[in-house]
Amino acid sequence: MPQDTIPFLITYGDTSFLLSSMEEYNQLPDSLKQPEVLQQIQSYLSENYPAETNTKDTPVVFMLVSTFMFFMFMKMIWSAKKELRKTSDENSDPHSAESCLTYKGKELHFTTEEIKSVCLKYNSYFRNLSPEKQSRFIDRVQQFIRHKDFYIYSSKGYKEMPILISAAAIQISFGLTHFLLPHFSSIIIHPEEYFATDPLRILVGNVQGQSITLSWKHFLDDYQKPADGKNVGLHEMAHALQVQYLFTNHRGAGEFKADFEQYDRLDDEIMYKEKTKSTALFDYNALRNKNEFWATSVELFFEQPEALYKHYPNLYNSICSVLNQDMLNR
Repeated sequence: MPQDTIPFLITYGDTSFLLSSMEEYNQLPDSLKQPEVLQQIQSYLSENYPAETNTKDTPVVFMLVSTFMFFMFMKMIWSAKKELRKTSDENSDPHSAESCLTYKGKELHFTTEEIKSVCLKYNSYFRNLSPEKQSRFIDRVQQFIRHKDFYIYSSKGYKEMPILISAAAIQISFGLTHFLLPHFSSIIIHPEEYFATDPLRILVGNVQGQSITLSWKHFLDDYQKPADGKNVGLHEMAHALQVQYLFTNHRGAGEFKADFEQYDRLDDEIMYKEKTKSTALFDYNALRNKNEFWATSVELFFEQPEALYKHYPNLYNSICSVLNQDMLNR
């Protein structure tokens, strides 16, 4: 099978996505290439296919990656079939606990005043914008909603759900020309913590495939505490933005990647400092891997910009460049 036609699934914690070729993989920043994945494959092949592993005529990395791609591709097919069976079972029973409310974004028609009222009440970032920027923000929220489908795992939905979650996406992308995150077609909302499988765990938010999933309880609680440095909405949108610009052939990706690589040169050193002498800015989850560190850095950028700049001015300035925003000079 040709190397550039094999799908490659990459997973970081609660975020996963698919690359279509090794060329896309090679274009990623070094921090996102997961060398440990290749080590695991090499170990697997050494145990199960020692003759093939030692073949001199075939590049070792190509063999390892190709085998891993095929394995993950088959796993994805199995998972997709399982999900289809699950969906079929749910649809056959409208009273199932797993049934959900579905709202097509293009059928949701919130007025400018409705969006403004909700954002003024819950979103401090919006409140601090000038009237002109508030108008542009509202227009972007309306566009974002029209391009998404919303799935609410509850017996009742509220207009605040699509409005505020869309506003979180617009907040993080407000300085960028392209803000619709077209890779993600679905917004999934659970009333509180929810179970995820493979592996089994409890989550309050995650990004996977073409979906962004959030716990509404935690999302709303975090926006009601806008300066504590914790915001699951911004956290997951940071993951989504990273996937959109680094792992898809999206317009504007070149400039974003160049700015992100500047940020990427800093995070290793800062993660090391935080592990050895914590400033109490970054928690354990942020230091698990570079992907989580990025999302947590974005949370701090919006909720505790003074503290982030005080401790790590270069990190703060690099995020300013990536997002084309400056929270200290708005």
